[in-house]
Amino acid sequence: MTTIITKAQAELELALMQAESDSMASSDLYIWLRECGLSPEIAVRVKELVNVTQRIGNKVVSIGKLIVMKLRDFITAHKNLAIGTVLGAAIASLIAAMPLLGSLLAPLGALLGVTVAATGHQRDKHPDGNGKVVSLEELPQHLIEMARTYFDLFIETFQIIMAEFVSAKTS
Repeated sequence: MTTIITKAQAELELALMQAESDSMASSDLYIWLRECGLSPEIAVRVKELVNVTQRIGNKVVSIGKLIVMKLRDFITAHKNLAIGTVLGAAIASLIAAMPLLGSLLAPLGALLGVTVAATGHQRDKHPDGNGKVVSLEELPQHLIEMARTYFDLFIETFQIIMAEFVSAKTS
């Protein structure tokens, strides 16, 4: 569960993240994106996000690079969940895009897509292969855990950035 961090913790975390982002070249992130299997077009679009900066108080923060770095850390920590989510979304989209039957089969495609994502989450929880196949009875619990995992990432990132933004406004 995510806890609310103090202003000092947020400032320290943002300073550490900014130092890490300053030390990493945009080309390194591009190479990592390509090694992950993204097409050059998508990698270039993400690389454009890396160049987004925002002035917060008297500091210039590389917001885009921080977000991409947090996503990189998340994908590294939850590789199977990330892959399962992408595959699940692709399956659901392909089924929903079928002519005539797509609208009827879309709920089934969404359920299949979520099950694939939950299977990826299960593999992250049990990397040694001892995890069993995700059943429909366990699916709601896995969905809750997956949502918590995703939202913890965003909450942590926003807490850090917003604490700095608020302190810059009050100064």
